[in-house]
Order: sequence, then structure tokens, then C-alpha cells
Amino acid sequence: MIRSKEHKQKKLGIFLYNRLFDPLIQSNFWLYVNDYLQNSHEIRLFLITFENYQFPLSKEQIKLIENWQARGLEWKPLHWSPGIGIRAKMKDILRGFFAVLSFRIKGCQHFVSLASVAGTYLYLYHMVLRFDFFLYQFEPHSEYAIDNGMWNKNSIQFKMANYLERKAAQSAKVISSGTRFMEQRLINDWNVKARFFKIPTVVDDQKFLHNQEIRDSMRMKLAFDPATRVLFYPGKFGDLYYRGEIALMFKWLWELDNQFHFLIVTPHDDEEIIGLFNDAGVDRSLYTIAHSDYTDIHRYYSVADLAVIAVPPGPSKKYISNIKVGEYLVAGIPYLITEGVSEDYLFAIEKKVGVVVKDFKEHFIKNAYPEIDKFLKMKKSELRIRCRMAGLEYRGFKSLNPVFKQAVNYLYN
Repeated sequence: MIRSKEHKQKKLGIFLYNRLFDPLIQSNFWLYVNDYLQNSHEIRLFLITFENYQFPLSKEQIKLIENWQARGLEWKPLHWSPGIGIRAKMKDILRGFFAVLSFRIKGCQHFVSLASVAGTYLYLYHMVLRFDFFLYQFEPHSEYAIDNGMWNKNSIQFKMANYLERKAAQSAKVISSGTRFMEQRLINDWNVKARFFKIPTVVDDQKFLHNQEIRDSMRMKLAFDPATRVLFYPGKFGDLYYRGEIALMFKWLWELDNQFHFLIVTPHDDEEIIGLFNDAGVDRSLYTIAHSDYTDIHRYYSVADLAVIAVPPGPSKKYISNIKVGEYLVAGIPYLITEGVSEDYLFAIEKKVGVVVKDFKEHFIKNAYPEIDKFLKMKKSELRIRCRMAGLEYRGFKSLNPVFKQAVNYLYN
């Protein structure tokens, strides 16, 4: 009987170029995986991750893994090689190849990857091992690096990454991404034949939701006056995001409204952030720096009145699908965003859940203040309901899980 059941099960390989408990995995892609583990016996999952041993597993995480394995998950953790050099990446590519090979030998003929880097690795393995694959959350990361000044357009890094992104898309059977702009790029510019599913980045809408008790206790803990307008940014500074411009943006708002206080939750050291705000001429009393793991990050969302998407504008940014937008919305928070970023800036206007500026420059920020002020003067309960309902429709798990399942099912057609 057991052999017959195993024989009927489909097998799906999952290739992640992340550690298993990376917040970007657990808050997004793993929602879909966990649903399969909890509610489906039709597919058996074979998982490959790259672990950074500077982040050892906690007892709670080990228990979760044991539970997932009891439900049929087979997990192959690989060692991640730090650094951006060719040698480090070649080590990871080879480790990944042999892990995928081991699952192919066990009968996996279908794989799914998360994001473009993992997708290009999977394409390389496909060239040798021949299997059908699904590129989930596929975006042109090489072009992001150009727009943010991280790479030169004539550099070997860009040319290689961009070439592999195209080849991966042209070889995939299924592709999903968060915007219609990416669908148009794939079909019209890259001549991709894969079946496309529009799936914006999903969020955990049961974790991120407004809680008044938490708001009151956290604002008391952080010594925020009830009248304080809390601007919120849980994220990084630099690379794909604004850096010093974030501090300047706050300075310009505070100059118009001294009720503002900036709450920053970030992995950066305090000294680095303080240096950026000192350079911008922002007094230390006007902002709070906090640090949090994924387990408790949602508590800070309940404190906020307006949140920030700190992505600079650029030609490639229309393809992005920022997870923070969904988290803000389902937590009942309107957001500030730059024009041209994803479909999120259009959604902000259409659903009246955010403020759009052309760039983080003084005249754009100050010109947007009347609209920001209008949001903050609204009845908070009504605004939170409007934002949450929009977020559930746009990024909620119940809205997107059926589409993800359609994409996986198509992989087996």
C-alpha cells in the first residue's frame, strides 16, 4: 500500500539560493510550501537550500524541520560560500548541481526556484540533467544592479547575469512574476514561450495585522507621545535602496511638520545609521533605531502611521514586487513610494492607500506633504480597514495561493 501511494505522488524539487529560515523565504515563498506540507498528499517536496553557518538553527527551528520532514519533506542543506568572487560562486554552483542530481536520481523531473539567481543556476543544471522547471518571482536582477550603480553595463558580471536570465526564461516551462510589465518584457522582448502567471509577492496576512494593544504598549515602550506621527521604515540602506536620501526625506517632512518621528528597524549598525542622519542634519532625538528578527518584526508595524518604500526610480524598477508593500497594507498602513516602482505606485493611487513621489528630492517630498497630511488626518480605523482590504486582495495568501497552485499544476502538464 505504501509503495503504491509513493508511486502516485508527484515529486517537486525546490531550489533556493537562500538559507531556509531567511525571512525573505519564511515570509513569502514558504507560505505556499507549508500549505502543501500541511494540506496536500499529492506532491512530495525535495528541498535544497544554502545555509550560512553564522545563523545556526534554533531549537524551535529544528522542531519545525522535524515536523516538515515527518510530513514528507526531504531537505538537503548545502554550505553557502561567502563572497562575490567567481571561485565562491563556482563552489556553490557545483554543490547545487550535485544536490539537484541526487534528487533527479530519486525521480524528481520538475523543479521550482525562487528569484533570478537561483533560476539561472537551475537553468545551468537543466542543460545537463534535463527537467522541467518553474521560475517563481522572476525579475531582471542584473538590471537592478545597473540602475543602482552596483554594476557597469559593460561589465562581465552584468553581461553574464543578463544572458543567463534570458536563457533561463527561454528554457523554463512556467514563469511567475509580480507585474504585467514583466509579462510584457518576457513575451514581447525576450520571445519567451513559457506559461506566465502573474503572482505578486505574497505576505503572511495573519502575522501582519493591526493590533491596538500592541500599538499602545509599543508606543509607550518607545516613549512616543499619542500625537506623534510615526513614519516607519523596516529595511536596508544602500545597494537596491536609497541610502542618505532616506534621512533627507525625513528631514524635509519634519521641517513641515514637527509631529513626525522616524522609526527605523534595520540590520545595519546604529553607528552607520546615526552617521547618515548626522550628514543630513537630523537631530538624534527625532528618530529611533531598533533591531528585530522576523519573529517579532510585526509588533513594530502596529506602531506606524505611514510607511516608506525606499526604492529609487529607474527603468528596471517597474518589474519589482516589493514584499513590504503587502506587509504595510495588510497591517493597515498607507505607504510612500516613488513613481514607476512595480505596479505598487499605481495601486497606491487607484485604491487610495499611498502617496506617490517622483524621487526622494526636496521639492517632490515637500510638494507631497499636503497629501500625506490628509492621510494622517483620516479616521484611523477607516484608513486601516481600507488598507487591509486592499492588501488582502492584492497580496493576501488566500488570493494568491490558488494561482500558485495553478502554476505548479501546469508544470506537470
